[in-house]
Amino acid sequence: MAAMRLGFAVLVYVAIKWETGAWTSQKFPNGLAHWVDVTWIGKAPPGWGLKALTAAGLAAYVWGRLPVLGLLAALGLSVVIGTLGNSQGAINHSTQLVSLMLLGQFLVYGAAGLAGGAGEWVRPSVAWQRRAVYAATVVIAASYVVSGVMKLVNSHFRWLEEAPYLAVQLLKTNWSHYHDTLEMPPGWLQVATQALVDHPNGARLFFGSGLLIELAGFVVLINRRWAAAGGLAIIALHLSISQVMSLNFVNHMAAALIFLVNVPGWWMRRSAPPEAR
Repeated sequence: MAAMRLGFAVLVYVAIKWETGAWTSQKFPNGLAHWVDVTWIGKAPPGWGLKALTAAGLAAYVWGRLPVLGLLAALGLSVVIGTLGNSQGAINHSTQLVSLMLLGQFLVYGAAGLAGGAGEWVRPSVAWQRRAVYAATVVIAASYVVSGVMKLVNSHFRWLEEAPYLAVQLLKTNWSHYHDTLEMPPGWLQVATQALVDHPNGARLFFGSGLLIELAGFVVLINRRWAAAGGLAIIALHLSISQVMSLNFVNHMAAALIFLVNVPGWWMRRSAPPEAR
């Protein structure tokens, strides 16, 4: 769990978009920006003081001391900066999952103090640390299941039927890239995209596999083996999307690697005696 916390702390710090100077308005308010003006973080971007405070808090979280306070600065900045970034007219998901995972763990550590007294706030027990890890895993599972369900709802449950249109959109994207840069997409991508356009059922199979991975995201909650398998499937999904659509979900892959695949955990499990596995 300490390795998980360390990996997540690094992910959180990297995921926060510290350079907010270009965002001085919220003409297209999203989320909290409908009710709160968050442009102050764009007009006064975080300096070394806030960065040091966030890093110190995350270090305390990794150490397992005062995590409810340690996560507070990171959670606040991640939400505020993410909200302002998504209020510029183009919504992205680069910090959404990280912010939700921060919130889930923050609530768990807060509940630890309420249930077990101040001592659990200062140094949460192993049981509460496990609950925090589980909360992060639940957030990942819920995010992918909701994404899959919304694809079905927004398409009136015709997503698989209309999946071949995504292949046509890919072809248009390739040509748009060419007209913008005068650089042709890689040869394999042109061949793969044309094959998806020419074979609608193949497109349904290709894009449908991604939908299945999202809808089955809840399986990562069954046990560590299912979590690892689901995490690898999620990473494979995003790697294929990045290659075919040029949409990179680095933070999502990192979160899956840390909390689902959990390489240090499997290494420790293999090294432990049989009765401790």
